[in-house]
Amino acid sequence: MKRSTLAALAAAVVSIGIYGAGVQAETAPKAVKTAATAEVKTITGKTGCATCEGVTTEGHSILLTDKAGYRWVLLGDGPTYKKIHEVRKDGKTVTATLASEPIVKKDPDGKEYKEVKISDIKVDA
Repeated sequence: MKRSTLAALAAAVVSIGIYGAGVQAETAPKAVKTAATAEVKTITGKTGCATCEGVTTEGHSILLTDKAGYRWVLLGDGPTYKKIHEVRKDGKTVTATLASEPIVKKDPDGKEYKEVKISDIKVDA
């Protein structure tokens, strides 16, 4: 009777190990698919100059004010950023693609704004 009990116990351990490995193998690809299909975050709003409007004290970065009235200071470089930087005071509607998580800061008057690095920016039609 001891042999049959040990054999049954060994079979149970082996089957649990195989089942656990199968479950783990099925879950790993789903996690990879989820990370690969992550959404690209964008913001849209009217442009302005962050320094001229008193949000920052230096740099003359692009200021974007979204529909909710929240202010975003956009940091970037490259030809598209420089093109928008030249017309930032014209109040154009632009869409920016975020390259990092925004950092909440306060202007000299104590009002909050978000500072964020962007990877792309374009003027909306």
